[in-house]
Parts: sequence; C-alpha cells; structure tokens
Amino acid sequence: MTDSQKDAAAATARTLIALILLASGVHKSFAAPEEFAAVLEKYYLLPPHWLLPFSRLLPAVEVLVGTAMLLGWRVKASSTAAMACFLAFIGALLSTKLRGIPLEDCGCFGKGIHMKPEATMALDSVLIALSYLSRTRPKAFAWLDAWTQRGSD
Repeated sequence: MTDSQKDAAAATARTLIALILLASGVHKSFAAPEEFAAVLEKYYLLPPHWLLPFSRLLPAVEVLVGTAMLLGWRVKASSTAAMACFLAFIGALLSTKLRGIPLEDCGCFGKGIHMKPEATMALDSVLIALSYLSRTRPKAFAWLDAWTQRGSD
C-alpha cells in the first residue's frame, strides 16, 4: 500500500467516525435531554442527580469530537478522544451485560436508530480500530490542521 493509499484510508476512517459521532450527538441534541437521561438511567451507572447533566454533556462531546475529526483539526487529539469515547461506551454496555441488566436498545442514537448492545459493542470495536488508523496518519487530508499550521512554517 502506498503512502497516498494509506492517507486516503486514514482520511476515510476519520470521516466515517466523524459522521457517526455527529449523527449520534446531533440526534440526541435535538431531543429533550430527559429522553437520553431515561436511557442512561437503565444502565445503573450514574447517580440520579448526574443523569440530566450527563445527558446534555455527552451529545455535546460527540458533536465536538465529530466536528474536529471531520474538519481535520487536532487529528491526533480528536482521534484519541474518539477512541476514549468508544472504549467508555463498550465499558458501559459490557457492565450492563455482566450485571445481567437487560437493554433492548443502547440509546446511542436516541430514538432514531435502535441497536442491540452486542451490535453496538461490535461497531464500537471497529470504530476504535478506525480511530487508531486515523491517529497514525494525522496529516492525511487534515484540512484545518494544514491551514492553521501554514503560518507557523
């Protein structure tokens, strides 16, 4: 595989991750935060008084990281943040499985797309690998990073 092909693969991976994070974050952002808080409550991971603030914070983080990745801004940091998000999502889902908590839907995309926890963990595992690929080639079509670093050369 040539460097050009590796760059294209990394940029494609970064774009796919960005679109998934943006779809998830934007969809939850347009719904009432109480809807996502109700989903989070089913995980039994957070104290009740944290559910609503966290239901507002997580979609904002997804949108921020997705936007950074889509624009090619701070690619290493945004790819690392995406990996951390996906690891946290897998951890939360795995925790419910190990504790025998039945979840019909992970709630990852709000009421838009319904995914079983097993399918979500598989998807998140693939997204971790794609995030790593993106992180290994941070300059691959990283438009905003290239634009902001021109003046520093």
